[in-house]
Amino acid sequence: MKCDVFNIWTDYKDDLKGYINKRVHDKDDVNDILQCVLIKFTKYCETKNDVQNIKGWLYRITHNTIIDYFKQSNRTAKTELNGLEVQDYQTDNENIFIWLHNFIDSLPTKYSLPLRLSALERKPQKEIADQLGLTLEATKSRIQRARRMLRDKFEECGIVEHIENQMLYTITKSCCLT
Repeated sequence: MKCDVFNIWTDYKDDLKGYINKRVHDKDDVNDILQCVLIKFTKYCETKNDVQNIKGWLYRITHNTIIDYFKQSNRTAKTELNGLEVQDYQTDNENIFIWLHNFIDSLPTKYSLPLRLSALERKPQKEIADQLGLTLEATKSRIQRARRMLRDKFEECGIVEHIENQMLYTITKSCCLT
């Protein structure tokens, strides 16, 4: 792949900003992270041109930059899973943010997609039902089942501790690290 920084960045920057915005709630932080992604992308393209899947690669850089940003600034990242007990956490405490997304990705698509749309993208369940061609009841059922499966995965793979309104998660099984 030849790195055409300007055109590639023009094609993906709005999507990447949306991705960051769903995970970071401060607009200034969103813009700082996006700028860091651009710098990393530009530096890489100046030295190498071996990326096969540019979109996936940019999202991975963005994801890692979000994690790095919270580690360096000692800020708190937040996510809500509508009833699932994952609310506030610090990303430098065992990188729960990464595992949360990995665990959701490990669920069967028929469960992970409705959960992702509902919990992470905050779409109304009726809209999800229409998008997926399901009834509202089927959509609600899949989201609830996905939450249970996700909770089971967290319990299977590690220890969840609640300390002073924070949730700390420690992986205890090496098979859950991938």
